[in-house]
Amino acid sequence: MRTGHRSTTSDYVAALRALYTQGPPALATADDPAAALLLSPTWRALLGLARLPGAGRLAHRLVGTLTGGLSYSIPLRLGFLDDAVRQSAREGTRQLVVLGAGLDARAYRLPELEGFTVFEVDHPDTQAIKRGRLELAPLAERVVYASIDFERQALDAVLRAAGHDASRPTVWVWEGVTMYLTEPAILATLDAVAATSAAGSRLLVTYLPPQHGVALLRPVGRAFARAVGEPLRSLITPEQWVRWLEPRGFELEADETCRAWARRYWPAAELPHVRDWERALSARRR
Repeated sequence: MRTGHRSTTSDYVAALRALYTQGPPALATADDPAAALLLSPTWRALLGLARLPGAGRLAHRLVGTLTGGLSYSIPLRLGFLDDAVRQSAREGTRQLVVLGAGLDARAYRLPELEGFTVFEVDHPDTQAIKRGRLELAPLAERVVYASIDFERQALDAVLRAAGHDASRPTVWVWEGVTMYLTEPAILATLDAVAATSAAGSRLLVTYLPPQHGVALLRPVGRAFARAVGEPLRSLITPEQWVRWLEPRGFELEADETCRAWARRYWPAAELPHVRDWERALSARRR
């Protein structure tokens, strides 16, 4: 993202979380009361229209059609990631690090995070907007904002200064970020995650593979990302992730597609409309 500006894509993601929170219950994978609070007045006005009878389902299908199904990956990946965070909580983990947090609101919407310290790591401009608008008390025990530029700063040093305890298991959420980073930045982040992950830690990552979504729309997506100042820099295969994770002590638990999430979380009638844009993986520190 550009210095002095908040992340544009974080606005879109928050707007979709808000849409599916207030939309058809059968399509909701998370209840996110914070999402609408984090949006600009313009976005809030547009979402107000979606509250009209039948408008939520219409907006769901219209936005999905216009984006070639890309918009569906946002609520669906929430289901995959939130379930994995809940599993870590059941196993006794009490630290969550959200890498490139954007307008993420897990600390404010997941009751399973009671007793957790949540570290939100992101660009300071996006964090400033978020902290100025969020009026809810967190459900986590503590929320720590740690500012970083992933291309220039060392993650382990930033977390150490913020009070992260590398001797205790951590669940890491890296959602909607890796495609905007260079490969050296991704590998440096993985090195830092490995260096600060106790045994039993879980790493959750969403990523964009080279063969993603609708082929005809890929150039459009790349052009749009460049236009908003957040160009796509890394398209990664599942095999590449395994080659990166295993030497760093992480064992792959799951690597799933949008359509796999749709089978789990949405009615069967929605499946023909879903395309495999993003993937998400879960890996466990040995």
